[in-house]
Amino acid sequence: MPETSYPPDFVKNLEMQWGAGFLSPGGREEVLEILRDFEIEGKVVLDIGCGTGGPDIVIASTLNPGKIIGIDVEPYLVEQGKHNVEKAGLQHLVELQLVEPGPLPFPNESVEVVFSKDSLIHVEDKKALYCEILRVLKPGGIFAASDWLAGENAANLDGYKRWLALTAHSFTMQTSDETRGEMIAAGFDDIVLRDRNQWYADTAIQEVRMMEGDEWKGRFVAAFDEERYEKKLALREANAQAAQCGGLRPTHLFGKRPEIGF
Repeated sequence: MPETSYPPDFVKNLEMQWGAGFLSPGGREEVLEILRDFEIEGKVVLDIGCGTGGPDIVIASTLNPGKIIGIDVEPYLVEQGKHNVEKAGLQHLVELQLVEPGPLPFPNESVEVVFSKDSLIHVEDKKALYCEILRVLKPGGIFAASDWLAGENAANLDGYKRWLALTAHSFTMQTSDETRGEMIAAGFDDIVLRDRNQWYADTAIQEVRMMEGDEWKGRFVAAFDEERYEKKLALREANAQAAQCGGLRPTHLFGKRPEIGF
């Protein structure tokens, strides 16, 4: 991603919708839902695409990890994330780092859990990333993430096409079968993909209704302007339609590094 993908105004825009520290939907509840089946206590967690640190703060304050290392390629996000971590008093557990796109800057077998919330959509070479995740995981280590996947026939769905036409970002989205195939090719065991389309379709509708309310609209217009509000509302409506038609399918991804033989 270029350094300007998440400038300050855009970050403020997103956090007004999803809460301080969060650049994607679901907040605390969705972070805990991703990790609900795993023991995190005492373990070293690597968060890929840490953004402004909200998920790391949830994990650190709730699941008692040994350490969290959050990485991102956007300087402003890391700067704000560090501020949020310090404000939460969790800098002894959470370390955020600015990294370059490409191979993960960590030794082989150096972490026990790799986590990511909704940032993998920006990664073009998914298989290369999955191979890197497997490399840095200790044997038996866990990969637990959420990513934005596309339905099998998404390219033919009007709601999905409208959303892509309105969004300002360039995304790399795979289908569930493509994702599973890439994870298998990378060497993961115990792969599970948990489709969250229905949850998000309902959530997206609630978001639109919230945005249409006088209180939320007033705060947003005061922070930005009426034109920005109308554009954001149109985008969120299209996003909801993309989910409702089945084209946009947020999904939890799970895999394990084999104990031996990697």
